[in-house]
Amino acid sequence: MQDVNPGLAIVGQVAGGLLHDFNNILTVITGTIDILAQAVEDRPELAAVARLIDEAATRGARLTSQLLSFARGRPPRPCAVELSELLTDVGRLLRPTLGTEVEVMTSVGTNVPAVFVDPGQLMAALLCLAITARNGMDGGGTIDIEAISPDSPADGPPGRDVLIVLRASAHAADSAQTAAMFHDVRMVEDFVKRSNGRLALKEAHGQAASVEIVLPRAERDPC
Repeated sequence: MQDVNPGLAIVGQVAGGLLHDFNNILTVITGTIDILAQAVEDRPELAAVARLIDEAATRGARLTSQLLSFARGRPPRPCAVELSELLTDVGRLLRPTLGTEVEVMTSVGTNVPAVFVDPGQLMAALLCLAITARNGMDGGGTIDIEAISPDSPADGPPGRDVLIVLRASAHAADSAQTAAMFHDVRMVEDFVKRSNGRLALKEAHGQAASVEIVLPRAERDPC
């Protein structure tokens, strides 16, 4: 019998709880937004609020679809993915999941092109790495996810590759735990290889450890 990948187990646990909540929220929103929008058509300030609710429902539906696709083992469907929006979504998912003891930051550098990847699987991989790192932080800490284009000048054309760096820094000084933050990244490594990318675990220093993922630039328009 094939062993269950610990990374997949982690993502499955997170996805199960999140998707249950998302589905409950979306059921309420999608069931009432049209009625609300019609009722406030003559009140611009309330109509604007209704549009915000509709946008939130659309975002929730997209996140739910991406995570469900990964959890169900759907074959990857790579496309051109803008990292600014995806990392924002990752941050929004991680903050309530990791709790108040862990600060989550995401950023995208200047002139970072879209990457050619399955968006749901990239999101799941980053969630897995962040949760694995959180398990090595007894006293909390910081998780910073940054995307840059290392060979792209600020005022020039996009580079060939995109680098995503996930840095984890624990508040408590425990070198043994820090070194074990990313002890099992097989799921992420497999995903990166199938996406024609590269993954590197950087040597832990003090309370900090990091993972680097290099993905190819997309040659098509974002999906």
